[in-house]
Amino acid sequence: MSLNGHRRWELLTSLMTDGFYVLQDYRFVYVNAAFERIVGVQPGELIGQKFTRFVHPDMRELVQARYEDRIKGRDVPKHYEITILKADGKSSVDAWFEIDMVKDDNQEIAVAGTVRDIGSLKSLKNELDDTKGKLHSIMDNMSDTIYQTNMEGEITLISGTVESLLGYTEQEMLGTRMAEYYWSPEEREKVVNAIMQNNGVITNVEAILKRKNGKPVWISTNAYVRKNSTGEALSIEGLARDVTVQKELEQKLEKLALTDSLTSLPNRRALMDELHLRFRDAKQECTDLSLIFFDVNGFKKVNDHYGHLVGDNLLNHIAITLRNHVSGRSMFGRLSGDEFLFILPAYGVEKVQQFASQVYADIKVKSLQMQSQEIPFSLAIGISCLKDDDKNEYSLLDRADKAMFLAKRVEQKFELL
Repeated sequence: MSLNGHRRWELLTSLMTDGFYVLQDYRFVYVNAAFERIVGVQPGELIGQKFTRFVHPDMRELVQARYEDRIKGRDVPKHYEITILKADGKSSVDAWFEIDMVKDDNQEIAVAGTVRDIGSLKSLKNELDDTKGKLHSIMDNMSDTIYQTNMEGEITLISGTVESLLGYTEQEMLGTRMAEYYWSPEEREKVVNAIMQNNGVITNVEAILKRKNGKPVWISTNAYVRKNSTGEALSIEGLARDVTVQKELEQKLEKLALTDSLTSLPNRRALMDELHLRFRDAKQECTDLSLIFFDVNGFKKVNDHYGHLVGDNLLNHIAITLRNHVSGRSMFGRLSGDEFLFILPAYGVEKVQQFASQVYADIKVKSLQMQSQEIPFSLAIGISCLKDDDKNEYSLLDRADKAMFLAKRVEQKFELL
């Protein structure tokens, strides 16, 4: 083979960090120093040797077949990975080959290739794959769901635990938009606003998502905006925890805290919270607001004569009878003992008096029957309507209380102060 004393190849390949070789008739006719180092031979030692000797036995048949196909002009890959058997016959090197046909000065066909040792890269890849495997194992065995979206809101990573959270598989969710899984646009807006208002970092922000079966699920999420070295936002990464059970428990406890245990009506705390809001709204909007405050005349005598169980039944009877009068933004509840309160937004003097008459008449015709015995009772009703000089809701409540005692004293259906 004539290649001008190999000077042409030496000039081109001596400075290469990748190996380079030329084959003709199955044998090496030229190799550069880098390829000799890869194989582990002395300079010039490879020339004239068959290339298959340095191919791992498991791959020799395939490599020789491709060499022959290439010589015959058939279509074969130009790029592939081969395991090189080193000169000591024991160790090997994973290498990446790029192979093509060349012609020498006499126009005779030869095969030339570049070789890159990818052993360290393959080792790093294996380590990376192992690390990724461990990471996925950790992700999938956590009770929480790990997620990542790009800045357009598309899901680019999500752990397999999402299936227990939302009912969708990891594959179903990848590439979709996170916005699709919120219960409502307002729920998503809550999380987005929290991220924007807290410099890209949120902790324990709660939101409602929608499961695949259409049911809601409460989550608590921690997330942050990942940025590059120049401060450009790249993605949002976070962790979501199912807090539905805790949230339902909170709601039950809150309901218990605001509900009278005997009558299941709103209790004093719930009534005072509502009154505070309605008083503020009425003052700001210059609208009417009225209260009806009443208790049971002679309730202590009922307890003393018939027993406390009958007394409790009487309070429940009143609650059941009068809760049907509640509509719109009005509220009816038990303040304490035998004291009850109606909060009536948008009720003026005339309207509230008509309402009080209906309440009085309803109670009068619906007596409490216990074991074929009628338990007699009546109500003392006090009414107050919002005035311009009322500074807070307590002045309104105090007038209703005083009106109730006045009605009790003068034995009227109701009094208005």
